[in-house]
Amino acid sequence: MQLAISMRSVHQSITQGEIGVLDFLKYAASLAVDGVELDSMYLQGVDVKEIQHVLAETGLKVSCYDIHHTMDALGENTHQPTLEHIKQELIAAEQLGAKYVQIVGEAFDSSASERDIKSLIMQLVDMVLPALQGKNLALAIENPESARFQSRHMSELLKQIDSPQVKVGFNTANSLMAGEDPEAALECLKDQIAHVRAVDVRMPHQDEVPQNGTYVGCVIGLGLVPLQRLFQVLHAQGYEGWISLEFTGLEEAHFGTEASLKNVRQYLIELQSDTMHPGESTETL
Repeated sequence: MQLAISMRSVHQSITQGEIGVLDFLKYAASLAVDGVELDSMYLQGVDVKEIQHVLAETGLKVSCYDIHHTMDALGENTHQPTLEHIKQELIAAEQLGAKYVQIVGEAFDSSASERDIKSLIMQLVDMVLPALQGKNLALAIENPESARFQSRHMSELLKQIDSPQVKVGFNTANSLMAGEDPEAALECLKDQIAHVRAVDVRMPHQDEVPQNGTYVGCVIGLGLVPLQRLFQVLHAQGYEGWISLEFTGLEEAHFGTEASLKNVRQYLIELQSDTMHPGESTETL
């Protein structure tokens, strides 16, 4: 498996102007990861050629290119502008060497029904899929953090879409926040996964405000998501794609990202050791 870091891991640092996009790329390279997950939200006004240059200079690959879009139904007046925006972002994704794109945005409203979520996903797929024709790109749909649209609904929808260019972008924490057992959700979707986003969450302390109604983000490996077991399932399945780390906790972003990266690396080392020496234990780094 290849390791990447999502730009959203340092969201506040970027949005507050403490670091720029090119600084983020160099920071990721300093951590010796294989790639980065880019988000169009942060790339506005940045020259694609400058990003290409730093990617080439550092050897980083783009695990996934996220196209930011609000999770609202499109009306007659918004459909065409949205389509044109997506087409331009697909061009940027190709130029940056991405193989996968995701349409991302705010979480679905808690009142959204299964039908509402399915309708919006289908609306975006119907718009994006024709634009992908002839491109070496696939659309990875993230499993929503909604109890009304769980893994079985996603699996059924992908079978209905029935396209090799539409897969799942599996978010390890979203299944938990949707009220599912993450391992069961992964088992349901594992044959359709193109990209994995490693995220962890925990219950808030007494003086903390939940980030999504119930949980707060945390250093990967210190929360409720059974990341080690999920990686084992992926490994057994023969998954050799990207693990994109997204730190969402309340700790300082660089500290949280680096602590998360250390834990993820340890899990992957243990997987490799189990493959080479079944039944033997590994020492903690």
